[in-house]
Amino acid sequence: MYTGKGWGGVNSVIKMGILGCADIAYRRFLPAAGQMEQVKAAVIAEEYDKSRLDRFRGFYGLQIEESFEQVLQRPDIDAVYIPQPPAFHALWAKKALEYGKHVLLEKPAACSLEDVQGLVACAREKRLVLHENYAFLYHAQIGKIKELLAKDRIGELRLIRTNFCFPFRGENDFRYRKELGGGALLDAGGYPVKLASILLGSGIRVEAARLNYRAGYEVDLFGSATLSDDTGTVCQMGFGMDCFYQCSLEMIGSTGRIFTDRIFTAPQEYQAVLCLETSSGKERIYVLDSAFVHSIAAFAHEIQNDAAREAMYHELLIQAELIADIHRKGIEHANYI
Repeated sequence: MYTGKGWGGVNSVIKMGILGCADIAYRRFLPAAGQMEQVKAAVIAEEYDKSRLDRFRGFYGLQIEESFEQVLQRPDIDAVYIPQPPAFHALWAKKALEYGKHVLLEKPAACSLEDVQGLVACAREKRLVLHENYAFLYHAQIGKIKELLAKDRIGELRLIRTNFCFPFRGENDFRYRKELGGGALLDAGGYPVKLASILLGSGIRVEAARLNYRAGYEVDLFGSATLSDDTGTVCQMGFGMDCFYQCSLEMIGSTGRIFTDRIFTAPQEYQAVLCLETSSGKERIYVLDSAFVHSIAAFAHEIQNDAAREAMYHELLIQAELIADIHRKGIEHANYI
């Protein structure tokens, strides 16, 4: 995973197309790309709801195309950003790769392990980037947490707890529709799983999981899982999309504790607070950063760096394998309310 702030040797402007007028493209991707000299969002298309194009017209100088295929056919476009519902990720990421475009893909990369494996195989064959946009990984608070652990500020790590939950967003939200790739595990659950994969060591595996369903919905609405590594360190996690808002990480060590309540979604203007608690007292560490900018920077770095690109393939497969295993174990112990 790329953890630096620079551009990794990218020397020319990467012209990007956007496939879909999602809110995250408007609020997060375009403002972040607009701050960067070597990435330019050049064109956008929308196929499912043309009215959503209205607020994008002229925004950051965007051109409009009539279809996703027209964006992919343009020889001046080097890469695409795909912020569509998960059910469409595999389809359009595969088409983009076949057109020779690098792909910055909103999470999850796809709805099944088999689809992720197919995308990685295609990207690897063509030496193209397939970057799953878990932007929180690139926020400076992750680096600060790793620094505190490396300095043994909380002693030996004993337990990790992390939760990502948010309130019900309405019947029409794609997250609650199976045909659009909805479900708490695929949406909210991917965040703590991704975090566990970078905080736990080798041999990460799923020990237990449960998915919870409610009458009237075909997707899981909340769930939990326990992961561990070869050292026996455990990460307990909860995720949900009809819950009281939670966005927390707690790490308990032999001599201290680290806690933060905005680990996954700290926006650019938000000052995240890491709390370090030891026998010497409590310390607050303030972190202001732009995770989305750094995620796009990592994407640009991977275009130029074979090792970084290969590392991303590896991380994609680990994530998909863990999600698939949580889903399998969660279904075995499913709860219906």
